[in-house]
Amino acid sequence: MNERDNMRKAEENILTCPACEEKKVKTELRDYIFDYGSGKDAVELQTQVPVRVCASCKCEYMDFEADEACHEAICQYKKVMTPNQIKALRSLHSYTQGEFSKITRLGEATLSRWERGAIIQNGAYDNYLYLLGFNENIEKLLNKTSVSPALRQDGAEPVFKKLKRTEELLRKQSEFELCPCPVLGE
Repeated sequence: MNERDNMRKAEENILTCPACEEKKVKTELRDYIFDYGSGKDAVELQTQVPVRVCASCKCEYMDFEADEACHEAICQYKKVMTPNQIKALRSLHSYTQGEFSKITRLGEATLSRWERGAIIQNGAYDNYLYLLGFNENIEKLLNKTSVSPALRQDGAEPVFKKLKRTEELLRKQSEFELCPCPVLGE
């Protein structure tokens, strides 16, 4: 038995049938087909979901675990990380949502929504998340400064070479003139 089976067994002992309120609910994994999208863009997806079956009244129902399974199927279809994969990514670096948000500049609420499966990130954000799986990219973000070194005012050495003010330089400056660029097609 794997961990998910153990959790399901434990849940069966506390699940209550919504129809008869008996605690004789078993879980069966079943294939489930559902539509994702709308109109001409709709696609049919298939996944396995846990279906709760009451031994007393034979009521069958799906709950949040079925929703999670459908959400994961949609993520696989869209080729983006699932909520559990996003949580695992953050845990890989041992950061809280707040810490991870500060480092990555992702909104903490957005990160929370992705991890809960409330929304699905777009492809660009998913690529960003993928790159965050590499320690060197996290290190680069940690070492990044918000101000360009050339613009720093904290006494650090500027990146650009300082020019000496010579007579020749002053002459060239006074003779310098911007010329208008001809517009194409005129």
